[in-house]
Amino acid sequence: MRQILKRGIFPVLACAAAALLVTATFAAQEEPMTVKQIMISLTIPSSDAIFSAAYETPASDEQWAAVRRGAATLGESGKLLLTADHPGDEGWAMMARALVDRSEAALEAADAKDGEALMLAGDDVYLTCENCHAQYMEGSSP
Repeated sequence: MRQILKRGIFPVLACAAAALLVTATFAAQEEPMTVKQIMISLTIPSSDAIFSAAYETPASDEQWAAVRRGAATLGESGKLLLTADHPGDEGWAMMARALVDRSEAALEAADAKDGEALMLAGDDVYLTCENCHAQYMEGSSP
């Protein structure tokens, strides 16, 4: 178990499980997901998968595939954030689109199995999150 956690597989598996749970839970709802729901169920687990893999480069095809799934999920969460709770706020839309763009860089790094590119993409994802949180998350300071 320790090796699995060390390799960053646990966050990726948690991300996949969360995505399935979210789909089942919210598919029947008429209301769109809130920002908090998107963040907790999709954005955080998928970004954690990227951060873990950037910290310790995946060593197998399966691990790279898990990183790819995390990056794809992160991009989809950014698209959902475009629709959530901030209609007409161009700054919010810009931040959400930046998350999609950064996740695409992580996806490309995973496809290329390029640890250095993944580390850089992970840094960019982190900075994008921090910039958005500084502007939109209550209790965050710039």
